[in-house]
Amino acid sequence: MRKIFIIILLVFSYLNIFSQVKENTKIPEHPKIGLSLSGGGAKGFAHIGVLKVLDSLGVKVDYISGTSMGAIVGGLYASGYSGKEIEKIVLETDFYNLIAGQNNRAESTFFDKSVDKYLIKVPVKKGKVTLPSSISSGQKNIYLLKELFKNVSNIKEFSKLPIPFMCVATNLESGTTKVFESGDISESIMASSAFPSLMDPVKVGDSIYVDGAMTVNFPSEFLKKKGMDIVIGVDLSQGLSKRDNVNSIVDIVNQVIDFGIVKESENQKKYTDLYIHPILKNLGATSYDEKEKILNIGYKTTLQYVDFLKKLPKRNYENLTAPTNPIYSNIYKIDDFELENNNIYEESYILGKMGLKIPSLETYGSINKMIDKLYATNNFKIIKYDIIQKDNKNILKLIVNEDTNRYFLKFGLHYDNVFKSGLLANLTIKRLLFRNSSLSVDGVFGDKPRYYINYFIDNGYIPGFGIYASGMTFDLKDKEGIATKKWTWYRNEAYIQSIWKDKFAIGGGLSYDYFDATDYTNTTNSYGSFLNPYAFFKGDNQDSKTFPKRGYYTEIEAKMYNVFGNKADKRAFQIKADIRANFPITKWLTYRFNTFYGISINPVSEFYQYQLGGIFDQKVGNFVKFHGYYFGQEKNNNVMQISNYFQFNPYKNYYITTNFSVANLFDNFDDAKFMNINYSSIGLTAGYDSPFGQIKLNYSHAFNKNPGIFSVVLGHWF
Repeated sequence: MRKIFIIILLVFSYLNIFSQVKENTKIPEHPKIGLSLSGGGAKGFAHIGVLKVLDSLGVKVDYISGTSMGAIVGGLYASGYSGKEIEKIVLETDFYNLIAGQNNRAESTFFDKSVDKYLIKVPVKKGKVTLPSSISSGQKNIYLLKELFKNVSNIKEFSKLPIPFMCVATNLESGTTKVFESGDISESIMASSAFPSLMDPVKVGDSIYVDGAMTVNFPSEFLKKKGMDIVIGVDLSQGLSKRDNVNSIVDIVNQVIDFGIVKESENQKKYTDLYIHPILKNLGATSYDEKEKILNIGYKTTLQYVDFLKKLPKRNYENLTAPTNPIYSNIYKIDDFELENNNIYEESYILGKMGLKIPSLETYGSINKMIDKLYATNNFKIIKYDIIQKDNKNILKLIVNEDTNRYFLKFGLHYDNVFKSGLLANLTIKRLLFRNSSLSVDGVFGDKPRYYINYFIDNGYIPGFGIYASGMTFDLKDKEGIATKKWTWYRNEAYIQSIWKDKFAIGGGLSYDYFDATDYTNTTNSYGSFLNPYAFFKGDNQDSKTFPKRGYYTEIEAKMYNVFGNKADKRAFQIKADIRANFPITKWLTYRFNTFYGISINPVSEFYQYQLGGIFDQKVGNFVKFHGYYFGQEKNNNVMQISNYFQFNPYKNYYITTNFSVANLFDNFDDAKFMNINYSSIGLTAGYDSPFGQIKLNYSHAFNKNPGIFSVVLGHWF
């Protein structure tokens, strides 16, 4: 009985497999084979499994049509990539990062690095708050696709690719289907895969397009119209969900979208001779963590049709090598630069932010990095680019879509042991008085109210001008954790700054400080105002402000104090250097080295003495971070401090950091004690880099009579 059951099961399985082959399908003597690949987001990785089977059998494909992810995979295959090569690309690509489209901090402008502290950013247009059109502009997709398709970038007719190709998009204005068969292949594929709400619509010519799945997700019919005798179709649609699985607004939206997709896919089956339908249960369009699983399902599903596929013609591998565009060699010369569609930002600004000087020898990767720097200014919605040949010259052509929004509201939350809890509200205004300017006004409401004002004119290669103002109040504690002094500090300054590659800045300025200090122990007050000229050098390419894994931060400043003070007093000078370097040892372990040196020539006011203590990582005067002590607990005219961190990253955004620090405070170099190590401490921090900013729990202990200190930090520093 058991044997009979197994035989019946096998028969039904056999019939089920071959029921996917269209009835009465006959393979002609010299058939033309078409391959139709549907959209499906992450489910599209199943296409790669299909291609690997076709490659293993040597099946000749004469034409490919694709929608969305099917267009991406199909376009790569049509351009000469094998199934295994596409598999490698997919496994090495961070698709979540592509969709998020977040700027690389190391490439951000100096100004943006200094004001990197907000959770929410909302554009304001004509007095009304506006919402973004999507999660991503698609800029990072441009980098990836340009790189992947560089060898066929000079082929404008897709029928002339190693395998003829077409992809499907939807005209956003008319709702009609657009089949791309010529043009820029990267641009066409982006239009085909621009899923609404995830990615901005893509402009091609005078029209704008979104994901082809909105009209034809499974494009088999177009292959029949091209004369294909046999169409192999891979359909990733999983049908409509039952009511028990439609529980959220996202589920409802997906279900509504699927109404049309399912109906049209059924229509396209009529034009499909071999229908491959991988069952991707509990896997969705955003299941990017399940790459290998989805790929393997596609592979195993296709193996069921080996007998049919073996009957198809075999291809000539020699004809599948994509021709190489000579201008995309490893190193090439950029002879000229063309800019199109810029109405706000001048060429000098754009070249300066890119760090490009003409003529220049560049690699394709370096061009991508330059574009990334320009995009990181947040002044452009999207930047399209190409390298064209004209009059025996290689010309880098940029087509920019400038962000015309000038007003932004931003918000943030933070807690630390110094300023306690705070709500940050910000108004940012671009192009105030000058087209390359940015004004940022912060108001912090909470236990310790304060404000910050930043205004900077960024001229690219040309030196820029900035204004800064701040006001704050905070307490200083003794070793018992008891508040002993209250400081109120106002700063106003103007400076000139020249920026190089947004990694280095050099400049100088004039600052005016006003201090008012109250001593809680004897209720006495001290105050002072100081006008101080200064010069500085800064460098910053850290990949993260809170949990850096690579990069460096350097700030060197020389300052003369109180130029209009009593001439009978000796003029005071200070030189300080803050140096931080991060060295990745493994993927999960980073060594971080921090050192701070502060030297005073002639005595300085108490307000400018170097004050040691706390884990506070915000630039506040001459306060120097040092574990095991309260904020500003110890002070003197000179300081030397060294900290060693080992940062462990055991899982995703979770971190464990150990710290060992040594320091010395001393009056002057005439005292032999300046070489002593008077302070040392250890610390342990558990951290989480959340979407809402950092979460840090720290315990630190000083090697003296200081009790251990527990500290909490929540949210971005401000």
